[in-house]
Amino acid sequence: MMDDWVDEVQAQWRRSRPEVDPEPAGVFLRVLRVARLVERLTGEALEEFGVDRAGFEVLSVLARTDTPVSPTRIATELQLTGAGTTKRLRQVEAAGLVRRRPNAQDGRSVDIELTEQGQAVIAPAIDSIHTLEASWLDDLSAPDRDALVSGLRTVLGALTRAAESS
Repeated sequence: MMDDWVDEVQAQWRRSRPEVDPEPAGVFLRVLRVARLVERLTGEALEEFGVDRAGFEVLSVLARTDTPVSPTRIATELQLTGAGTTKRLRQVEAAGLVRRRPNAQDGRSVDIELTEQGQAVIAPAIDSIHTLEASWLDDLSAPDRDALVSGLRTVLGALTRAAESS
């Protein structure tokens, strides 16, 4: 297997701080780099549909739940602050992709639902992103994919517990 940029960073840390184990940083640097590349490349792919990554994520929540949802649920699922959620909702609402409607159980709150235009945008966008993401995993065997998912699930669980206890 070829060395990557992170291997070089780890080698630099080994030389400059030999008392520090750079292996954990190697995992998280790769995760961060993967996340940044995924955001950039999917963002570029989404331009065709007139939506950015932030809007796509909101529309995806609505598309996969197939029911109107509260802004709080969107914030929770996307791990956003209230202000971040409001900004994203305003963006997709201004584009005509979602609409607010009174909550049936609590008239003081609202739910967010896809408009027909939002449904027309999100369906092909999801297909495009799924195809793109699948292509990035083509070089992994099924056992390697399973191991990757298992490892990431474990790390995500540890990070989630750490975040909840902080």
